[in-house]
Amino acid sequence: MKRAAGLWHCIVTCLAALAAVPVHAQQDSAWQKQSPILEFPDLGPIPGATEPPPLPGALMQGMEFGPTATTPGVLGGKRRTGRLPAGAKPRGLASTAVASRGLDLPESLPAPVAPVEAAVTTVTIDWSIIDDPGPADGLTLDMALDRMLAANLDIRAIKHELTQADADILTAGLRTNPLIYMDSQFIPYGSFDNQRPGGPTQYDLNITLPVDVSRKRQSRTVVARMARSTLEAQFQDVTRRQIDNLYRAFVNLQAARIDRLAAAATLRRQEQRLAELEARADRDAARVLDALDHLAFAVERSRSTVEEANEALEDARDGLGTLLALPPEAVAQLEPRGSLRSPAPEPPGLAELESLALRCRPDIRAARLGVDRAGAEVALQRANRFDDVFLFYDPITIQDNSPYGQPSASSWAVGLTFALPVFNRNQGNIARAESNVGQSRLELSSLERRALAEVRLAEREYRRSRDAIEHIERAILPRAEALLARRREQFATGGLTIDDLEGAVEDLAEVTQAHRDAVIRHRRAMLAVNTVVGLRILP
Repeated sequence: MKRAAGLWHCIVTCLAALAAVPVHAQQDSAWQKQSPILEFPDLGPIPGATEPPPLPGALMQGMEFGPTATTPGVLGGKRRTGRLPAGAKPRGLASTAVASRGLDLPESLPAPVAPVEAAVTTVTIDWSIIDDPGPADGLTLDMALDRMLAANLDIRAIKHELTQADADILTAGLRTNPLIYMDSQFIPYGSFDNQRPGGPTQYDLNITLPVDVSRKRQSRTVVARMARSTLEAQFQDVTRRQIDNLYRAFVNLQAARIDRLAAAATLRRQEQRLAELEARADRDAARVLDALDHLAFAVERSRSTVEEANEALEDARDGLGTLLALPPEAVAQLEPRGSLRSPAPEPPGLAELESLALRCRPDIRAARLGVDRAGAEVALQRANRFDDVFLFYDPITIQDNSPYGQPSASSWAVGLTFALPVFNRNQGNIARAESNVGQSRLELSSLERRALAEVRLAEREYRRSRDAIEHIERAILPRAEALLARRREQFATGGLTIDDLEGAVEDLAEVTQAHRDAVIRHRRAMLAVNTVVGLRILP
């Protein structure tokens, strides 16, 4: 018995070393706090821009006090329980708990040893639940991706930013309208005569054409086109983040479904075990009656766990259904298709992953385009140093000589009006634009460093989660199965109590739960590699 207890202690210690945090903390708190399932996507500040982003619904720039900070919300897939209930435990644990509360009870007498007439066929653990691929007509990850890209309301809403950017290009390329001016001069109060000579009355038609000598219109168009290219890269990054949300929501749905299957399997096993004990209660009362109440309590706990697993599955369905813009009736029937243990080739090495991230991530591309856009802003502000030159043309001027009995005369005129750049040469805006270039370059460098750090973290998590699965499957699961088999033999020969056997089964169930959690963790790590690289290199 001491040797078996020592072996169980070794197994639990190995599992504790493999898992950095408990199951519920690992899957809910740590992972979801780092990247929530659902977030309200936005393009964020435009790289290289000198003005703050507009408020939602704002049409004009400069009418807001600054960007609004939105707190991402979490929806769906949160596991309500950390693990399946442990159920019956060895009596020694209960005695220790009672003694810790100050109640000192005498040790119970050992039960008389009696042979058991039948092998315990119900004490089994289903190892294949984690490999259940789901219904044949379920939703695969590829189908979910196609659906989200076509129907996600947030992506569709943000896509209108590109249409508005095209309108900005059109606006930036428009020319200034010419001016037409008509006047009349030398209009007498009464009439001109020899005593009050004047005139003759003159009628003018003037056309003024603005001339953009510093090519401000071309510079505006360049800035608008580069802003559109930057905005397109930002839109692609929004799509990347939404795909990451979909990855996590889909895995959460798969994990919730597996949890429900595991909880239902545990409940069926305990109910069958309880039925066996109730059938033997009259023949083996001394060994069975004491365990009936404890196992019945474990059955009730398992039923509560099944209900909570069903609720968690509904939450996960809502989370994925929101991303896919599914109607409520379709969300209620949502079932994932695909195994959590998807075979995948070995990803590239860390150096190649970092190179791929710097080349493929749209947020980095947007920041690089933002640096170019900031340089174009400098050229625009320098062109704005000079106002338009106004070319004045008077095609006809009529002098009315009819009051003098003379024929009227006509003539034309031409002139030029321009501002002298003496006081305002746009010095402040030029200095601001030049400072923005340096700021944009620093932001690009910072973003590249963060992206490389994300790649290193994702690659490290991928390796650790893979090694954890291999260690559990190679070193822990076989020993746990062998130990359970020995416990079953001891119980069959009367050398083990029912509580001890049930405690061994529950301990083995915890080992199975840890294996499932490791598989789910590795699946998340695989998809996280795709997100941080900006390219789907793992299925």
